[in-house]
Amino acid sequence: MRLEKRLKARYFGSSLLGATLAVALNFAIIPKSNAADYAIGAGTENFDCSRVAPGDTVTIAAGSRGPLKISGCQGTDGRRITIRNDARGSGPAVVRRNAGSGGGFVFTCTNCIYVDIDGSQKWQGAPSGTTYGIQVTMTGGGSPSAFLRVAGLSRFVTIRNVEVDGKWPSLAGDGIGISVNDHTVKQADHPGLWREGILIEHSYVHNTEGEGMYVGPNYREHDLPLRDVEIRYNRVVDTGWEGINTKSLWAGNNSVHHNVVIRAGSNGSLLNKPTQYSGINNNAGTLKIYNNWVEKTGQHGIQVWNADGPMISEGKGPFTVSIWNNVIVDAGALWKSHMANSYGINVGAADNCEKPVPTIYNNTIVDARESAIRLTHNVGNGTVRDNIVASAGNNPITVPANITLSNNEVGSVAEMAFVDANERDFRLTSGSPGRNRGGSSFPQTDYDDVARPQDGAPDVGAFEGTQAEQADARPKAPSSLAVQ
Repeated sequence: MRLEKRLKARYFGSSLLGATLAVALNFAIIPKSNAADYAIGAGTENFDCSRVAPGDTVTIAAGSRGPLKISGCQGTDGRRITIRNDARGSGPAVVRRNAGSGGGFVFTCTNCIYVDIDGSQKWQGAPSGTTYGIQVTMTGGGSPSAFLRVAGLSRFVTIRNVEVDGKWPSLAGDGIGISVNDHTVKQADHPGLWREGILIEHSYVHNTEGEGMYVGPNYREHDLPLRDVEIRYNRVVDTGWEGINTKSLWAGNNSVHHNVVIRAGSNGSLLNKPTQYSGINNNAGTLKIYNNWVEKTGQHGIQVWNADGPMISEGKGPFTVSIWNNVIVDAGALWKSHMANSYGINVGAADNCEKPVPTIYNNTIVDARESAIRLTHNVGNGTVRDNIVASAGNNPITVPANITLSNNEVGSVAEMAFVDANERDFRLTSGSPGRNRGGSSFPQTDYDDVARPQDGAPDVGAFEGTQAEQADARPKAPSSLAVQ
């Protein structure tokens, strides 16, 4: 029951406009007073947050409303401003576009500092389980550039328990789910300033024509660089481009972990865009990527790349990248002929760009279209170890000479002796070649957050097993939970 409760908490939630749905959430709702310091009515399009004091709350009225722009929130460390849904209402706060031309944004927070956008208030009559109190979508009008945008000089912003339904392909032909950047802001105008302290958690983004999450700018856009970014416990489903895309993470502690990304990179209409179809993508930066489930992508399950800068001569690196405890299934299953090659994990850089320095370990990669793990010659010295690779083409692991390979289990799905591969349960039976075969350096926990090692020695791959566990009592992997 321990594993069953943990997975249930991780992968169940609510759907848009109140229906019950299985989604990734696992957090305690802290009771708050229902009283709000400020309220945003349904008819308000622009809310000036500069008059809101640090520590105050701003409540968005329940029910459907038009697009909303909040600007100028100035909280402080320890006295953040909270923007939340109304617990006294009869439903969630639904911010949506129903008319007008394309482009623009549905819900924007600009120049917001130390702000929580928090949809975790349970409204009157809410179904049991966790709900999304703030929902962003469209019912008509032209497609937006992004549905939820954090822009201007915003930093120290949390997005929690928000649902974005991008209505692609049924209604929208464009749109990023959650966007954190601003091309009009230039680093040269704000020397020493970082877009930092960004946390996106327990949210559900689906049916977006563009990226599910787009956090950070391309180098050539010269927006503020990022540091101390964390993206965790989210579910991202059915995106045209990348599921989670991070850029310009040049410093700090950055991580993407405990997310579920399913069917990313399924946009077949952009024939001039060959490389934007991965589950999780990081361009130019230091990052830890762990405990994610990535299934069915156009290109790579996970990619770390540096394409257009910064250059080695600029001295902004090295960019260390650690990738562990991820489960990657069917990378390239949505591949189309206009897309570049697809791999389970792909790491590299363009010539003369700052190189990523990779450590790739204890991942489980099943049914990659081409190689399961592919590193180009433009990477720093690193290691690939203790991974399980099942059914991944003629060259399952391809790396340059400066990468140390050790203790990877490679073979067919049958040879890996998973608990139930047909049901996406890639935990290891006692007969698996990965059981108790791990190296001396291993993660403290596995994909299920079970402590390593069990039974005296660690296992290879993302899962750690014990002799006491019964396979038929275990919950199935998260992809078997139907999104309705």
